[in-house]
Amino acid sequence: MSTPQEDLLRRLPKVDLHLHLDGSVRPQTMLELAQAHGIALPASTVEGLLPHVRVPRDCGSLARFLATFEVIYPVLRFPDAMARVARELCEDAARENILYFETRFAPVLQEAPGFPIEAVLESVLFGLDEGMAATGVKAQVILCGIRTLPPADTLRTVELAIRYRDRGVCGVDLAGDEAIAPIGPHAAAFALARKADLPITIHAGEAAGAESVREAVEVHGAKRIGHGTRAARDLKLLDDLAFRGVSIEVCLTSNAQTGAVRSVAEHPLPKFLDRGIPATLNTDDPAVSGITLTHEYGVAMEALGFELPDLEGLGRNAARVAFLSAPERKRLEARIAEGYPAPEGEE
Repeated sequence: MSTPQEDLLRRLPKVDLHLHLDGSVRPQTMLELAQAHGIALPASTVEGLLPHVRVPRDCGSLARFLATFEVIYPVLRFPDAMARVARELCEDAARENILYFETRFAPVLQEAPGFPIEAVLESVLFGLDEGMAATGVKAQVILCGIRTLPPADTLRTVELAIRYRDRGVCGVDLAGDEAIAPIGPHAAAFALARKADLPITIHAGEAAGAESVREAVEVHGAKRIGHGTRAARDLKLLDDLAFRGVSIEVCLTSNAQTGAVRSVAEHPLPKFLDRGIPATLNTDDPAVSGITLTHEYGVAMEALGFELPDLEGLGRNAARVAFLSAPERKRLEARIAEGYPAPEGEE
């Protein structure tokens, strides 16, 4: 049974800007897709499957966290699978009063014979369209390159994003283990994105140091940074990010699970905000982490001492840095503000 605080947090209007599509697959959906397409999974029940696709609180490393996706990917390499997962993501968002989200994925990872990256993307956009129509949630797509894959794949991904930028794609990203794969080899892809004025967010400062964040911003044009926890070690960098208006997409539980921070209580989110960085609160891979955005709001309150005005500030930050037009950002921010209770003593 939910508590009054959980009910309140669920009703608050929210925005999720760092949300991996392939990390959001319902376990039951995974079982049904596997059965439909003859894919062998390590278990045939949700209870048996969870240890293989959901990480424990003490996961401890990004590599171990990412290993779960080797079980998930095979069931997604079909048009009906990608469309269904996208549609269900809208349904899940609506239950939490998420007004807007940007979901990201790497289409080259779902590409298969007879299922090229264009078809992968179109399947996701079809599912999102269905989900948005049914729920009223607004969603867009960020396409990811992968650090450990050939740079040519990242270039193809950016080219695809440019072709679909007015059809549901709002930006590009580079994901994967930065401890073993730097950004540099993918520079041409992000140069193309900058030339096309396509918004860029890059995973950085999660498994490598503050210099990775600086490179993502100063060299490759990132307007937002995914995770960015190790940026906190360089106060000059934090001030530079604040001056540039670069946002950090914070994912509290995920960062603790991967070892990006030792515990949520030690997360640098408060430091980011104190230095003037428009940080946001997001889920990352909710099914893999076993969390929701509502849960993360509760974590911020319990572990970091945040109160409702702080959560409102995070939501308004998300509206301001979303990859939307300026009028859409303004309207979204107003909806966030309207959904919070007035301070005591005010009507």
